[in-house]
Amino acid sequence: MSAGLRAVIYVRISVAQEASVSIERQVEAAEQYAAARGWQVVATFRDEGVSATHNKPEDRAGWRALLDSPEKYDAVLVWKIDRLARRVLDFLHADASLQERGAGIVAVEDPVDMTTPQGRAFATLLAVFGEMEAEAIRARVKAARDHLLRAGRVVGGTVPYGWRKVANPDGPGYVLAQDPERVGWVRGMVERAQAGASVYSIVQWLDEAGAPLPEASQSRRKAGGWSYSTVERLLRNPLVAGMTAYNPGNRTKERGTDVLRDADGLPVVDESVALLSPGEWRALVKALDERDTAQSKPVALRAKTSALLSGLLWCEADGTRLHRGTINGRHGYYCPECHQSISNFEEALVAEFLRQKGEHVRWSVVEEVYEGGAAVLPEIEHRLAELSDALRATDDDAEADRLMEQIGNLRAIRREARGKAPKVEYRPVRGTQRFGDDWADAETVEDRRAILEDGLERVWVSRGRPGRTTDAQRLARLRVDWKQPEHLGPLARPSDADLAAWAE
Repeated sequence: MSAGLRAVIYVRISVAQEASVSIERQVEAAEQYAAARGWQVVATFRDEGVSATHNKPEDRAGWRALLDSPEKYDAVLVWKIDRLARRVLDFLHADASLQERGAGIVAVEDPVDMTTPQGRAFATLLAVFGEMEAEAIRARVKAARDHLLRAGRVVGGTVPYGWRKVANPDGPGYVLAQDPERVGWVRGMVERAQAGASVYSIVQWLDEAGAPLPEASQSRRKAGGWSYSTVERLLRNPLVAGMTAYNPGNRTKERGTDVLRDADGLPVVDESVALLSPGEWRALVKALDERDTAQSKPVALRAKTSALLSGLLWCEADGTRLHRGTINGRHGYYCPECHQSISNFEEALVAEFLRQKGEHVRWSVVEEVYEGGAAVLPEIEHRLAELSDALRATDDDAEADRLMEQIGNLRAIRREARGKAPKVEYRPVRGTQRFGDDWADAETVEDRRAILEDGLERVWVSRGRPGRTTDAQRLARLRVDWKQPEHLGPLARPSDADLAAWAE
């Protein structure tokens, strides 16, 4: 290329900045290169904090500005080929865009001048080696991160609220531990969510109680404190169950749903940092997923309907869950399939609930409590369902063989774990408090709903007759699936003879 030509400079640096390839160093080297050859630098274009691995040149603001610039130029000066692209295809597309403008790429540190056929061929070869180097770096980083994760060590990033980094007692680096000053707030969030409280009510509780904000959210204190998204992310974080979020190959900004797994495909669980078992956490996440849209909105945005029975009412005719709505100006429920509706019945149902359950001790039903080897059964079933879905979705024979091998291994582990059957327990929610006593003490809809959920599974609603109805007629439309159906109705009062016998 002859002297007196016009050139522009393109510089790029990724987030992981190194002083040896800083923006200033790249610009200085390119300016010195141009001056030594008598070229005129007419413009400089920058992409700062941009990865060449994850961003094509045409997707970068600096490179787009270079291509769209009204300036006339004959050469684009870059420090090295990898400043422009780390993939061969990206490099060739960038070169083709410059050829349309009659310009070529010139690298300062690499002996590349793409204004000649020989230079173009050599630059392509360098781009191939650059892509190979990038892949090798990515593989080393992934392997190192995987090793640290499986050793239980912290690999960087923000530590979730309620936990902290502590020195690894078994070797170098750091591990996670519960933060004694904040984990109690997370435990409070979890307990309220398990009891049926909405995320917004949890946010309100945190603000009213003055819970310290996460460091990244300190600025929100002036704007109103805790946010819905912060609380929901915490509840959905697998760390609540002692598991580590792990999604290799995921290049999105979303955390993803998978977790670190052992050789058998089961989650790796650190019980020292867990607040719930994996099964309890998955049930919590499922409840968040199934929460009524209206219930998940702030109070100011909700329809004026009651949430007391939301999710508990089902249509007897077609097995569909009833939706909340307004029936003739009153809050009520309707079936989206057959369109039957019911309203003005909650007081009668609550009265019947208290008649049947009020004098009995309130127990929170734990459906399956696993002991010994059977403790992994819930996670085995969950993983088998995931693998079966993946097997149905894949068309790759090698991938199908790998999935079948994992399924076979897990089935063998399941057969062994089933040697001890699950044990069903009933635990008192609060000492020997009775349903009626708790109902009298309840102050919020969430508290009352939690009491109902501990006493009944669901309420089936059948179609009624048109016209005015009494409480008895409304109750006749309802069929209740009770929890602990052997504990229903008023308790029998002891006779005088029994009292006398006990006194003796």
